[in-house]
Amino acid sequence: MIMLTKNVIIFLKDNVIFPVLCQIIKREMSEMKKYVYLLMSTLLLVGVISMSGYMINGSDTGVEVTVLAKHSVDNTITANGKLQYRSGKQVRSKNAGVMEAFKVKSGDNVKQGDVLYSFYKIDDAYTALISQYTGAGSIEALIGTASKYTSASDLIAELKKYCPVETVRSEYDGRVSSIKYKPDEPFEKNAVIMQISEQHTLEVPVNISENYIGSISRGQKAEVSFNALPEKTFSGTVTKLADEASVTSGLTGKETTVEVTVTLDSSDDELRVGYSAVCTIRLSTDEDVLVLPYDLIRSDEGGDYVFVAEKNKARKRYIKTDKEYKDGIRATEGVSQGDAVINDSEGLYDGQKITIIKRTVQTND
Repeated sequence: MIMLTKNVIIFLKDNVIFPVLCQIIKREMSEMKKYVYLLMSTLLLVGVISMSGYMINGSDTGVEVTVLAKHSVDNTITANGKLQYRSGKQVRSKNAGVMEAFKVKSGDNVKQGDVLYSFYKIDDAYTALISQYTGAGSIEALIGTASKYTSASDLIAELKKYCPVETVRSEYDGRVSSIKYKPDEPFEKNAVIMQISEQHTLEVPVNISENYIGSISRGQKAEVSFNALPEKTFSGTVTKLADEASVTSGLTGKETTVEVTVTLDSSDDELRVGYSAVCTIRLSTDEDVLVLPYDLIRSDEGGDYVFVAEKNKARKRYIKTDKEYKDGIRATEGVSQGDAVINDSEGLYDGQKITIIKRTVQTND
């Protein structure tokens, strides 16, 4: 058998076919190596992918959580207004008369005793006599009646001839905020001639819907913020409710409102009269409330839910809520005090492994 094999090899060597056959064998061997390399590379790639998947699925996701705690929450109402000096006192006329001249203008600061205006005084007895013979119950009515026979300006000129001129002085310090009359205009007894504001006190009048005015009373506390001073918040107190309601225009159309005045408890050198203000009035306080911040809540076809960190896993919990507050909504079912609710649950699934990297406990602040 061995001799036969050797003879075959000697025959092939001496034959012209042998070199060709060797080339074929080399080529086939080269092709086989390529397939072997390709197979090994494929197996290696599959192994890397499998290992990466294992590492991803097997590693924990870092999360930040808010630990729920019951606390007191204020029920509030918010309204916008403009900062102004306290309205102060109305300067009313003690007699009927005709305005001669003003000694101050709107915006002027005045001291107690400063002259405000002068006028032609029409004595009460004189007005009573006129009323008896003409039937006119007021100076304006008298002028209206007399104008049928002579011009109003002529009548005013005639009154000024016989009426003494008197001056009116300020009874307190402040700033003139408005003037109601002009020279040569007549006015009645007890008419509001001007308004003097108290400069040492700042206030914000706001319009409150009639639907809520029953919950507001003098002495309630408020927080006041200003667009010009976004980093500061000022405390205030409700000091006045208007005696009458009025119709105002708002975002939802016209509504009936009552003007409520919030007086600042303290001032600041950075405050300027005319600044836009936002007043948040505290109506009442709810005690021992579990509040979920709005940004922690998600929704799907099953309803509202949150993710809670529980034994190093994210657990999906459906919740029930009712009353809304400024910073969140009251939770009645699904979560309890001490639960660690995951802040950013985007992409999480129920049962996912997690690691808490930051924990914040709710407070009253």
